[in-house]
Amino acid sequence: MNHMRLFDVDKVGCYLDDIGHRVETQDDLEIKMVDLTLRVQPLTPELAAALDPDVRALLFKMSSGDPKPKIKSIEFKLTVDRQILEVFHLPEAGVPQIAFSDVEISSVRARTEKGVDGFGLVFYASFGPVSKDELDYICTWYTQQRFLTCHPQDPALDLQRDHDEPTPPPRRRRRVAHPDEIRPGVHAEH
Repeated sequence: MNHMRLFDVDKVGCYLDDIGHRVETQDDLEIKMVDLTLRVQPLTPELAAALDPDVRALLFKMSSGDPKPKIKSIEFKLTVDRQILEVFHLPEAGVPQIAFSDVEISSVRARTEKGVDGFGLVFYASFGPVSKDELDYICTWYTQQRFLTCHPQDPALDLQRDHDEPTPPPRRRRRVAHPDEIRPGVHAEH
């Protein structure tokens, strides 16, 4: 299986522009979710290529790397696995301050902003439930820049099984005996 990172480079500077809260119901359980609006500003040609080579080609001139002037905003349909987001206070830091797991990335879009050259990249990162320490960290990060390293999250195993349904036995291939076999796997010698 091909697991994709959101960015193919480490420690991408991201501002936290907004924090949303919601409750999601899964299997009759209520899970408190957090939706973060993250912004990469400026989105350089190198970062756009680290996101996806097509993103770079759509936003920047191939020859000069200058932003294409006729684009105001564009949303990308990227297929990205759930991510583990390691968050660093500074790009020089060797150890992340915190890591969020099972993060769903959505609504990845580039846009121009008044008074800023080039593009900014905005996307949502959704996960939950969150602990008190995680929520405290998110609130401290609000309106500030942190540096993210993204890793694909391994798919979760479904360890829950409906115990009312019996597990079907494994299917076995029928073995056809060879004419010289005394019993399976033992051949007669002549």
